Amino acid sequence: MNDGIMEEVVYWNHYVVFDQDLNNRGGKSMGFFDSIAKGAKGLVNRATGGYGEMTFNVSETETSPGGTVPITIKLLAKAELKAKRLLVRLRGQEKCELDIAVQDEQGHTRNKKETFYNNTREDEFEISGAIQMNEGETKEFSGDILIPQDCQPTYYGVLAEHKWVMEADLDIPWGKDLKQTVELYIR
Repeated sequence: MNDGIMEEVVYWNHYVVFDQDLNNRGGKSMGFFDSIAKGAKGLVNRATGGYGEMTFNVSETETSPGGTVPITIKLLAKAELKAKRLLVRLRGQEKCELDIAVQDEQGHTRNKKETFYNNTREDEFEISGAIQMNEGETKEFSGDILIPQDCQPTYYGVLAEHKWVMEADLDIPWGKDLKQTVELYIR
């Protein structure tokens, strides 16, 4: 926490800011070509998601309906970063493999394996509203996600499976969102 950088740690119940000397950033003025280069860098960052990094940590990946899952999300701005909001999604995903009889042009029947995917449920939790960060700045969000009571369990069968994923999503308008996904086991 040096170099005149501001680091924020946000806990859902309270908010702590560590603030060093923010005015001591070198005092360098920006010339015309520097501003063009910065604008071009911003466009590239928007297209590639290069304006920041996100680390999504789920400390317990096995739980039950009604249980809680402790999470931590760390953001690091590699350039100016503006986000609309930070979300965590809990998504149930079903996968089924079926043998389907198909008939070709000559009238011959054969079996074809088809795989179907379906989202069985999606719950969205807003962790933070608008986020604005300067290059080098970090923020951390910690808390618990409550698993709904009526979630069906994870299962892996011969022809079907149902799994749960938790996805952290930093929603960046007009840019590539920063996302990370962790698989959960709900018993």
